[in-house]
Amino acid sequence: MKFSIAILILSAAACSAAAQTPSTPAPAPGAGRGAPAVKSPEVSADGKITFRLRAPNAKEVFVTGMGQRIAMEKNEQGVWTATTDTLKPDIYTYAFSADGTTFNDPANPLFKTSYGSAGSSLVHVGGAVSWEPAPGVARGAVTRHFYHSAVAGDDRDYWVYTPANYDPKRKEAYPVLFLLHGLGDEAGSWIATGAANVILDNLIAQGKAKPMIMVNPLGYGNSGGPGGAMGAGMIPAYARTVVEEVLPQVEKGYNVTRDSSQRAIAGLSMGGAEAAFVGLNHLDKFAWIGSFSGAYVMWPGARGAAAPGAAPGAAGRGGRGGIPTIDAAAMPQNFPKLDAKANAQIRLLWVACGTADSLVGVNRQFRDWLNTQDVELTYIEIPEIGHVWPLWRQNLTDLAPLLFQAKAR
Repeated sequence: MKFSIAILILSAAACSAAAQTPSTPAPAPGAGRGAPAVKSPEVSADGKITFRLRAPNAKEVFVTGMGQRIAMEKNEQGVWTATTDTLKPDIYTYAFSADGTTFNDPANPLFKTSYGSAGSSLVHVGGAVSWEPAPGVARGAVTRHFYHSAVAGDDRDYWVYTPANYDPKRKEAYPVLFLLHGLGDEAGSWIATGAANVILDNLIAQGKAKPMIMVNPLGYGNSGGPGGAMGAGMIPAYARTVVEEVLPQVEKGYNVTRDSSQRAIAGLSMGGAEAAFVGLNHLDKFAWIGSFSGAYVMWPGARGAAAPGAAPGAAGRGGRGGIPTIDAAAMPQNFPKLDAKANAQIRLLWVACGTADSLVGVNRQFRDWLNTQDVELTYIEIPEIGHVWPLWRQNLTDLAPLLFQAKAR
């Protein structure tokens, strides 16, 4: 049985609050009943965030998850307060730690979930960035679908974004973008943390991107989620969940194209590795392929040894320490039919990575191998940035206007 819940998205974080059922936050230590509510978090016009927590009996309280933990101070009413320095526009995650107990902000309904956990509280610092809602822009909708995966052997979900004024009976079917999350995240992460729906709303309203449908499937080809993600069969099985299960359901339920030249697949980190694997092995399904900080060490047979001086066990840990490499034999094994003939089917192969990311080496390896195969690609390195969400949101902002054009720009 399949069912869906349609949700009108006003902001990326609002989707997380409206579509997920949050776990009840751990009670603030010492909080009494009937006390007036505190406002937390509060973002000032100059980009500072003030956090508040009522915990009169706590001995020490910190804000965690935003780099170095921030000590909070208690007033006579038992309310702990801390204010950050001015922060760049971004979507930040945080939690409170009171006398060693960590929990989400009980005054904040917005939060980021991770696979199998309640995740962290969310706060937006607005600004002139592509992932903040622009005034007066019509918003698309996001629908969450559930289904049983015969390939992975579990019950799972996927999300579908439809642009503002979506017409299910429009004569011209909509192009479709499959956008994949990273390791440890879940199907809705590109909505809740990536603000992908807001980015597309803004770009479409500005005439910079074509109205498109976006699909965000769960990114694991196994039933164990991240715990089994490094298994050799995970990504090939994941490709089957996309091609054999989710894509047919989307085609049945939405006015989407069946034309590969109007289909794209992209993703970040693990999702970047998956997008390249799925797309390049199914060029009859996807002509537009994007990889952001691709964790290619996750391909079958790709795990290489970390470079000299790297932390023990660092090989294969996408973006999380060490300097991974790819076994040279893995690329022809994973892409046995990929050669110059593929250029006739590929409209755009777009690969990007930050130079401060430990995965930049494997991205260069992949680029160099594609060059030996005479496969055309657009390769981009972003200076002095690592494995972080602001880069991936910008990657989507840069890629989306290129998709489904008569000629890739």
